[in-house]
Amino acid sequence: MKKILLTIAICSASYATFAQKIAYADINAIIGVMPENEKVNEDLKIYATGLQKGLDDIRAQQELYAKKFQQALAKKDTATAVGIQEKAIEGDKQLQEATAKAEQQLQQKRGEMMQPALTRIRTAMETISKRDGYTYVLNSIDGAGTSVVLYGPEENNITMKLVDELGIKLEGRQDAAPAPASAPSEPKDPKKK
Repeated sequence: MKKILLTIAICSASYATFAQKIAYADINAIIGVMPENEKVNEDLKIYATGLQKGLDDIRAQQELYAKKFQQALAKKDTATAVGIQEKAIEGDKQLQEATAKAEQQLQQKRGEMMQPALTRIRTAMETISKRDGYTYVLNSIDGAGTSVVLYGPEENNITMKLVDELGIKLEGRQDAAPAPASAPSEPKDPKKK
């Protein structure tokens, strides 16, 4: 009898372990409708403009080298042309490095500026999870727009619950979740002119 009761107790404990409640939400859609997102994008555009200025200065120097190179060739001054060409090659390397660094700085700044919004989302997610008994919350769409949750019951989609918990008012809101939004819009790419 003891063995039967012990077996039932172990099976019950195992079932409780596997009976986890999982929810999902479209975090990108939530970020897209957060008031903070608009301010972050405006500030990032200003920041990107500063980065762009530095890249434009390097490009202007490159254009000057190209012009001087053509003038040296027109004068058949090969030695000068070779010297200018070496400077231009070094300048091109500097431009590529500066462009990569500017892109990295822009992404880092975006991460820093979005941190308070992401913290608000996490706090709201924890509140809903505790209240509704969810053990896990998955992001239904990753940053690249790929669906992570391929199928799930709609009642486990907590996107609108998160929007409500965050106090975000949606214009023309219906009871459906907001349309999946891509990641917050990117400011002008610092490598493009």
